[in-house]
Amino acid sequence: MGGAPDWRDDPRPASESIPAELFPVEHARQVQAAHPLDQGLAAIRAHDPGFDLEQFVQRAQQVFFQVQQAWSERDPGASRRVMADGLWQAQRSQVEAYRDAHRRNVVENLTVSNIWPVGASCSGGFDVVTVRVVAACADYDVDDRSGQVLRGSSEVAQFAEDWTFQRSSSTTTKAGGTTMGSRCPNCGAPLDVDVDGTCHFCHVPIMSGQYDWVLARISQVG
Repeated sequence: MGGAPDWRDDPRPASESIPAELFPVEHARQVQAAHPLDQGLAAIRAHDPGFDLEQFVQRAQQVFFQVQQAWSERDPGASRRVMADGLWQAQRSQVEAYRDAHRRNVVENLTVSNIWPVGASCSGGFDVVTVRVVAACADYDVDDRSGQVLRGSSEVAQFAEDWTFQRSSSTTTKAGGTTMGSRCPNCGAPLDVDVDGTCHFCHVPIMSGQYDWVLARISQVG
């Protein structure tokens, strides 16, 4: 965390304090300039003609709700099947810190008003697509023993984040097999992974990004 203030001493809602410390705002500002969308998508489709941007964005929205629910319910296992290893470990550590402090971050009335791709690239052996999510919710922390609100507000407020997905450029779109869907992208079995990101059926570490898209970064848009 590089000497960042302890989140328990930060008066801001969790959606503003914790993700910003983990995932720098600078990333959001650099996405469009560094990864022009049209060029990146063309490069991805050159080796994967089956890539469907509309379907990808729809699945990204599903991932958004899945991750938010896992966070609010303090259940990191629920987001293991969509998150890259490093990002998931970071979320699990934050969830454990909340549990130890007897806190829960409540995310209520969550809605997405818009989601669209803002950057894409195919270089260095990886495909990368970033989508911008404009959403709104009430966001506050409660003490799980007393129910007391510790910070945040029950008022619904809008926020925007960039969600970056990554996979190996050697991968192509498979019908029905996707880590953002319901089946293992390697063996096609119902998606079921352990804490190491390994498929319970074929015993392959499918959350490495070598087999299909995984959520690799979340950045607040300042």
